[in-house]
Amino acid sequence: MVPWYTFWTRSMDIATGAPEVITRRLTMMNAPWPWPMATVLESQRMVWEKTLAASQAWWSTWFAMWPHLMQSPQTLMRPTLHHTGHLVRTANQALLPYSRTVKSNVKRLRKPG
Repeated sequence: MVPWYTFWTRSMDIATGAPEVITRRLTMMNAPWPWPMATVLESQRMVWEKTLAASQAWWSTWFAMWPHLMQSPQTLMRPTLHHTGHLVRTANQALLPYSRTVKSNVKRLRKPG
């Protein structure tokens, strides 16, 4: 079975959580200078998380697609249901780091203080 549901839920986690994380972080960074140490650490964490998630997504996509890249071009030109399922699973693996990070940020930033 093609894991479309997982793809959809990860996409929705990102689509609904990312704007909330952005809003909460911008609210923190809207404070007058000098920022509190928590805000400085949050801004650094934001950059680090984005870099790490992008790297994880790239590598998971590369390793998932590698066996298919080694096939003949004629095989790749005739997509089958197996290819579609594999591509959706690959997209799920690529979205996982972003989805996981967004959900953890939403939980962490919702905590008061």
